[in-house]
Amino acid sequence: MREGTQLILEAAGIEVVATAGTGAEALRMVARHQPDVLLLDLQLPDTSGVEVAQAVRRDRPEVGVLILTGHAEAGYIRPLLQIGVRGYMHKMASGVEIVAAVRAVAAGRMIVMSGAVSASSPSLSTPLTARELQVLRLMAAGLRNADIARELCVSVKTVEHHVTNVLVKLRAQSRTQAIVKAQQHGLAVVGSQGV
Repeated sequence: MREGTQLILEAAGIEVVATAGTGAEALRMVARHQPDVLLLDLQLPDTSGVEVAQAVRRDRPEVGVLILTGHAEAGYIRPLLQIGVRGYMHKMASGVEIVAAVRAVAAGRMIVMSGAVSASSPSLSTPLTARELQVLRLMAAGLRNADIARELCVSVKTVEHHVTNVLVKLRAQSRTQAIVKAQQHGLAVVGSQGV
């Protein structure tokens, strides 16, 4: 898996400065090479990927952490986003999606894979409109209100209105929480539009 991902990234012109098979080795490589992005599995032979992500966020906050894992449940996403992980992709994502996610995380945007939902996701009492869902996807891609307004050819005030509606409908206190809750509700927050 590691070698295949490296080939995909290098074929897309992304420099892979190091690879590691354990969490301890990954932390050493991050300290030595100071990469823009750390592509990290949650299941490592010597430690949890969550612990590695926490250490990187604490010691090297400039490194964007992108999780690539087989776990698709939203319950895995929340604690990772809370510690500052910028991306969460399924191992079954296509090479194109992985490359786009690495580039997005390197650019400082947040990427949460489509389909990361909880088996017990409650349904929304008031569903998001198509435009609100579009705004939410752009929020998940890391765009600010002004950027979203330009993208959708609407005013910033209109975007602010949609963002407020999204937060209220999802009962979220922040953009990050809204993205997590949207995933819990089974909404495909990030697809091709969001990377």
